[in-house]
Amino acid sequence: MAHKQHTLSPRPKTFLKLISNHMDAWQVALVIATLPLLIHGAIRWETAVLVLAIGIGYWFAFALNDYYDAPFDALEPQKAARNFFVQLPLPGWLVLLFSAGLLGLVALAYAQFGGLGWLFWGISCFMAWAYSAPPLRLKMRPGLDILTHALFVQTFPYLVCLVLIQATWGLLDWVLLAILFLASLTAQLEQQARDFEVDVQAGGTFTTKMGRERVIKGLRGATAVCLLLALVSVLSGTIPWFLLPFGLIGLPALLHRFWRPPETPRSERLVILSTTAGFLYTGLIVCYFLLL
Repeated sequence: MAHKQHTLSPRPKTFLKLISNHMDAWQVALVIATLPLLIHGAIRWETAVLVLAIGIGYWFAFALNDYYDAPFDALEPQKAARNFFVQLPLPGWLVLLFSAGLLGLVALAYAQFGGLGWLFWGISCFMAWAYSAPPLRLKMRPGLDILTHALFVQTFPYLVCLVLIQATWGLLDWVLLAILFLASLTAQLEQQARDFEVDVQAGGTFTTKMGRERVIKGLRGATAVCLLLALVSVLSGTIPWFLLPFGLIGLPALLHRFWRPPETPRSERLVILSTTAGFLYTGLIVCYFLLL
């Protein structure tokens, strides 16, 4: 894929951007993948390696998305400044070589779980490509864009670990999967509302077809359903005590959707602070359960 060349020379900050971009996404994936292990008492070396591989895989998927988005992000100064591949275009063969090496390492973590592990690895690789890359480029196919995001961004890490540890599914697992589905769905709607102008030029999304105002109303409605489901599950005792801080950490970012003006984008600083706090809290409770 050919990208427009820029005269900017590579600097340490440019490479740091490749690592830190979408920090909220890979942090959330790591946290979510850890939850089934804590709930079902499955924290051991092979599952810890799996969680790490999932985090790396999600970092890769979002970096790949930036690679294919580079020509479109270059049209908007703020997005161009955050996209590593706009600042430093790379030849396709180098991206392919790096991708093959990284995904090969990730495969080792999945291989521990036999054929089912390989199946999930294959699904993960395919979806990372299909979502961002032509000719499928699901992110620009209205309807499939939000469905893919809802199923594979926050829901999938939980499902992968739940299945591979061969856990007995309980009510809590179904509740968390429903909450994660709604959280992932609304996050995509929120992002599409933010990127409305760029997406119109890039080919269109669910939001560009439905209209920004209508989608924002749907976003707020789905967020309200997500919060209500979580509240009922807490009050009924379905959600255990150690999961409550995750809800409290994410609550400000969710509530912010209701009081900010429709044309105002989400607070990126608030999102990063929330996901980093959740990431650190996950480390604390893992240590707590290991010391029991």
